[in-house]
Amino acid sequence: MKTRLAIVGALMLTGALLADYLRLDARAFFERSVTRNVKLNADGSAIELETGELFEDDGPAAGFTYRANEETISDRSWIKKELIIPIPAAKKAFLLIGPGGNISARINGRDASLQRTGKAGGYWETYSFSPDVLKAGKNEIVIRGPGRVWIARAEDFASGSSDRKVHPNRSARSSDGGTTWDFDRLGPRGDIDGEYYVRVFLEQYRTHGSLKSQVIDLGNLAERAIGPPISDVGPVHIQLQVDNASKSTRVDWKFRSGTTAAPDDASWSAWRAMESPEAKLKPAGRYIQLAVELVTSHPMETPRLQGVRIQSAPKRGIDWVRRLKVVEQKKEKIVRSSIPFQYERHDHPRLQELRAKFKLDEVVKGAADEFEVMTRLAQWSARQWQRGHLNDAYPPWDALEILKLHSDGTPVGGFCQQYNLVFLQACESLGIPGRAVSIGVGDHGGSIRGGGHEVVELWSNQFRKWVYVDGNMAWYAVDGKSNLPLSLRELRQRQLLAVANKEFPAIRIVELLKERRRWTALTDWPPFLELRLIPRSNFLEQRDPLPLHQGMRGWFWTGHHVWDDATHPCSMLYAHRVSDERNWDWTLNQVHFELESTASAGSFRVQIDTETPGLSRILAAIDGKDARPVQSGFEWRLHSGTNRLEIYPQNIAGRDGIRSFIVIENP
Repeated sequence: MKTRLAIVGALMLTGALLADYLRLDARAFFERSVTRNVKLNADGSAIELETGELFEDDGPAAGFTYRANEETISDRSWIKKELIIPIPAAKKAFLLIGPGGNISARINGRDASLQRTGKAGGYWETYSFSPDVLKAGKNEIVIRGPGRVWIARAEDFASGSSDRKVHPNRSARSSDGGTTWDFDRLGPRGDIDGEYYVRVFLEQYRTHGSLKSQVIDLGNLAERAIGPPISDVGPVHIQLQVDNASKSTRVDWKFRSGTTAAPDDASWSAWRAMESPEAKLKPAGRYIQLAVELVTSHPMETPRLQGVRIQSAPKRGIDWVRRLKVVEQKKEKIVRSSIPFQYERHDHPRLQELRAKFKLDEVVKGAADEFEVMTRLAQWSARQWQRGHLNDAYPPWDALEILKLHSDGTPVGGFCQQYNLVFLQACESLGIPGRAVSIGVGDHGGSIRGGGHEVVELWSNQFRKWVYVDGNMAWYAVDGKSNLPLSLRELRQRQLLAVANKEFPAIRIVELLKERRRWTALTDWPPFLELRLIPRSNFLEQRDPLPLHQGMRGWFWTGHHVWDDATHPCSMLYAHRVSDERNWDWTLNQVHFELESTASAGSFRVQIDTETPGLSRILAAIDGKDARPVQSGFEWRLHSGTNRLEIYPQNIAGRDGIRSFIVIENP
């Protein structure tokens, strides 16, 4: 239950100023913010830093390679890994080696007592050890066998990261039991350069976390359906309720303000940092946004934010809006994510060539609705080839290249990754955005056999959510009662219950092609227990970074954003863990609007915000008339009687977004 409290104060000030209050406890502020590396504490009374830090330098080039990349470790063939760990204080420490073995280690010249704790990601061995052997800065980890370790090859780094394109050369091999070391010639024949698959995971607080609030209307802190007209914002008092555990922790904050409901460079001030948890401000306009950062220099301690209080004293005009009656309204709420996702342009030339060459408009002709467009394209992609040519090479992330004919006269093709990429780009060519997600058992679903699966989720305007439709297997799942298509995260929640032999909400599996593999039950393949998101879909516009040969052997790339929760955490292999559901289930193709009443009775400025990939224009229909393009801040003047305003976005593919509307009775 949301515990946000908004109170209009009864304090009358001079100049017709009435003090308004907005008090947000920790949960309410958390739910109204875009979060990164922070969480609510156990009882929800405070916001604190997330826990768990991964230290590695193999991640950009970790994955399946068509070239040799395995080192054998023995009593004479040793390996050395240097890892930079700024602050090693931790509750627990784990050494991760891919694939590992019955190894022993010396860390910073001290014997480390390693205890095998199981597998990470199905391929890596994990070993617990005392964090006391670590030091701040460079840590030297010497590993003896018997065992094996893979090598992230130097030539693969450039395509796996936007900022780590060259390996740091912190891996060395010794063939004489540690007497001499070679950093440039790894592998059994000394012909490989790169970094060993050796990582350290520490149970410690993250050093930084942040929250960025939604835009707050200082002229309407009481959050009335329609705020009264104001002539001046007046003074603003903001107080952060902070609990710093020690001098090692702090909470920083800043604000920006402006005259429009959606921040932009023209109408908003720059961010201004504040030195105290409490401040009196003179904002640049009636709209304000806060950014809060939690910081610790000692990762065994975290600062805590318990709430935010805002008081404003706007100068009001004649409150003519009180005579109005809001008959009906649906104002979509935009949910934004801290994942910096990049979308493919719907008008990208390669997408339009795909659409024309394979006559995709004919494929979807006569579809009853948007979801049928998706399912028809899933059937089409699933039928494009019978066998691929992955033994020869891994094709580019380009549907046209995948569908191009191989020397044997059949498409280049591939496996599930290529089927679903073709499906994704077919959908994008028709204006439907999506995202590539790899799914697997993770570390919690050993009973599900058959390996992982490369899939996509599509944003559905029709259902106002992300939905899973499989362009390889040609199936999807719906809720057993509502018949609404399910998302990957919804399927994960139900599958966790199913494999634990607990009751779960029923699902119904819809198979679009009977000749494909059958999906029998949630206790069977495919596995949804670990969800790994590639934080972009613009594979045509920007060729890298990408995981190395995604899906061919494990998922070791550290660029994935992986769903994580307290009861079933994701593998320790990943640095970008997502535990706030809004960071995973963000929304698209909506308009949120606010009616800003003016001094002129019956006149509103309509403030608009949207998150629409490939936005072409915003359309508004007044009183059921034809929609026309509008800009944020356009005037809507009421007439006597019933007034209706409907607003929606349209993308560059001509696909209309979700409609927001309001109906007002003006006596």
